[in-house]
Amino acid sequence: MRRLGLALTALVLIAPTDVQAQAPPDPAATDRAVAERLEQAKAVYGVKDPRAACRPKVGDEIVVCADHGEDQRVPSTAETDPNSRAARRALDGGIPRAPQFDRGYCASCQHFGSVPPPVYYVDVTKLPAAPAGSDAEAIANGEKAAP
Repeated sequence: MRRLGLALTALVLIAPTDVQAQAPPDPAATDRAVAERLEQAKAVYGVKDPRAACRPKVGDEIVVCADHGEDQRVPSTAETDPNSRAARRALDGGIPRAPQFDRGYCASCQHFGSVPPPVYYVDVTKLPAAPAGSDAEAIANGEKAAP
């Protein structure tokens, strides 16, 4: 029993000294460490800014850029898993093959070949003013209903 009492006394005397020996954490240093880890995680797992490709790299150079939606494209199974059935079909004999739309490959595909009608733009600011006393002037002034 006496040993148990000595052990408890030693534990009580040792425990506070261990706690007191530790310095309190610096909140600013902890915030910096957390911010650094967040930046590292963003660099690895985050989404890249699509506008970064269109920004000038050097000085005041002019960059002409177009968004073709590369970041919106979902890769096919043939691209992500080379051992899949789709990949084996796409690389039949090691040669990539294009789908044959003319042999009933796609039943609900749209058929192309017609051109939409042309669109004509008219700049109404370049039209001459309506002659005095004409029907056009009467319609413009609201005196007559449009035909």
